[in-house]
Amino acid sequence: MSTPPKIRTEQALNLLKHGYLFTSRVRRKAGAHPNADTPVNLTLMGKRATLLRGEEGVKLFYDTDKVKRAGAMPKFIQVPLFGSGAVHTLDGEAHRVRKNALADQVYEDEPVARFKTLVAEEVQTTLDRWRQQPGNVYDDFALAYGRAAFRWAGISVSTPEMERQARSLSRLLDNFGTPKGNPVAWVERWRADRWYRSLIAGVRAGEINAPASSALASMAELRDEHGELVDEHTAGVELQNLTRPTIAVSRFAAFAAVSLVEHPEWAERIRVAAGEELIDIPEATAFAQEVRRTYPFVPMLPALATTDTEIKGCPIRRGQRILLDILGTNTAHTEWEDADTFDPARFLDAGDAEQLGAFIPQGGGEVRSGHRCPGEKIAVTALSVGVAALARSEVQVSRETEDQTFSWTQFLTRPATGVRVHLAG
Repeated sequence: MSTPPKIRTEQALNLLKHGYLFTSRVRRKAGAHPNADTPVNLTLMGKRATLLRGEEGVKLFYDTDKVKRAGAMPKFIQVPLFGSGAVHTLDGEAHRVRKNALADQVYEDEPVARFKTLVAEEVQTTLDRWRQQPGNVYDDFALAYGRAAFRWAGISVSTPEMERQARSLSRLLDNFGTPKGNPVAWVERWRADRWYRSLIAGVRAGEINAPASSALASMAELRDEHGELVDEHTAGVELQNLTRPTIAVSRFAAFAAVSLVEHPEWAERIRVAAGEELIDIPEATAFAQEVRRTYPFVPMLPALATTDTEIKGCPIRRGQRILLDILGTNTAHTEWEDADTFDPARFLDAGDAEQLGAFIPQGGGEVRSGHRCPGEKIAVTALSVGVAALARSEVQVSRETEDQTFSWTQFLTRPATGVRVHLAG
């Protein structure tokens, strides 16, 4: 058995310095072949960790008999991003019960169909606003996706209030996980927790009317694995986790705008297929999936081994941190034909993209029994509607270099301008 590639020196500062380039630099420095899925050992935050990539690594990472998520992510990232007591921090029966309660709200066909109609309405509202004055894709789609998510969840507040909350959550995502921005993220997390908690409290006190079967109503009645009603804070955190990720899709929308400029043949293809429609356009969905595959979003995910195991000859000890290379898996040459080529056609006949083991832009595994994000259908729906809108002939996306470029060393990244846009005519 050969010795797995490894780096002995501490890599935490390099992670902050190199961002999305960190995993490829670690592999290169350790001497791992760039196009292989060989596990790499490294030292991170004073402890040994193993970096995994590829479908086999995904299978191990999401094997709940060998791996757990609780305690793996540093608190300074986990709390502002997911919230204290969130489903992401649970394992075992507690996780299963909580996860299924969330999946009931966002993963089934009926709530997805309901969201589809609402997000199309809100994206059309954004197009109408652009007709009056120029905007930018990231900021304006964050508001559109936010309005759609809040309406879908049964949160009945004014449009200005919905947009204020969407901007707040966008600031959280712009700032968490970096030394400079993390204090801002904590402030926005505190504000969000307070607002969502007040919604739950209002429903439980009978002061707020939550539509039957809505996410708001369901989270107000959220119960733990023992059948006990969870506290207002935890219920609010999970309501937030059902809505905030939709706002984050605006990052992908900005990248999609860049890609439509770079691939005008696909813009034309989507435009012809869509006509005046915004929903259920296979070409727009395929384009959305390829954007999710190729552009940086989640850099990697951490977990902890619960037992001694091994992968490809690399031993992993109980209690050791495991890191799953998200972007590296999505673009691995061992997993994808012409991996470096932007080709939405690969998703046109792919069937259920969630069944592709190496396609993990928002995590992998199973939704109800594992840790896969239950809101993936909602995310793809929002993005595909955005793609169809941005492909319209009257939508003029900026071609300036500063609108097309983004940082590979900044978490979470996006085009700095948000990608400026206006409507012709």
